[in-house]
Amino acid sequence: MKKTALLALFSAACLTAVPAKAQELTPEEEAKLLQEALKMLAEGINPAEIWYETGKDLIKKYNLDKCDFGLGPGVFKGALAQLPRYFPDAKKVMDLETRLGWCLEKYAGMSREQVIKMATQCWGKTNCMGEYDAIVTYLSMESNGYKINVNLKDPRVKKMYDLGKKAFYARMGPWDFNCAGCHAGKELKRIRASVLYSVDRPGESGEAVRKFPVYRVSWAQVFPMHSCFSSFISFFSNRRL
Repeated sequence: MKKTALLALFSAACLTAVPAKAQELTPEEEAKLLQEALKMLAEGINPAEIWYETGKDLIKKYNLDKCDFGLGPGVFKGALAQLPRYFPDAKKVMDLETRLGWCLEKYAGMSREQVIKMATQCWGKTNCMGEYDAIVTYLSMESNGYKINVNLKDPRVKKMYDLGKKAFYARMGPWDFNCAGCHAGKELKRIRASVLYSVDRPGESGEAVRKFPVYRVSWAQVFPMHSCFSSFISFFSNRRL
């Protein structure tokens, strides 16, 4: 009960502190919020648990207990740690969010358009808690503590891995940016108060994957990986969300 009350207090404090546009926060204000968040995390209070509990309740609502994320229908413990993987029923390699969208269509009777609307509900917003983000958070946190074990011996998975590597280093957009510009090299890089992980520093690429979905203190909400990818692509191509 005490933990629930503290979570509610933390969320209320963040929602009050974060302005309508997170970009309005000064680096000092963001750093202060980050320090407060880290203190609560050290005390075992994780604001993402609100999304986790909400997502847990939504599993039944959308019949996702019938969904197989690779370890059997309704088996969520450790499933994310083995994704992406090839799914014979869909005949494609899927990560967590792609599989979730597929299952929402199959078991919740949603159209592709409805799934996209649900998934993008909080994109570009602050202080937003969408059902999709909550489900992703629940499924992800069910794999906390599990070692990442993606099967690159499967040629279909390896093909997608190679395609992803190519995309990571590919330059695009009017500024000729790529993912590697921020997430490669030995030099330590930051965006405001956040340290950026690098594929060229031992163990950090795995850390970056394990952090998603990530709770952004300056936005007071959880961001799944696909949401972040969308932001990067929009930025690279000089388009707004």
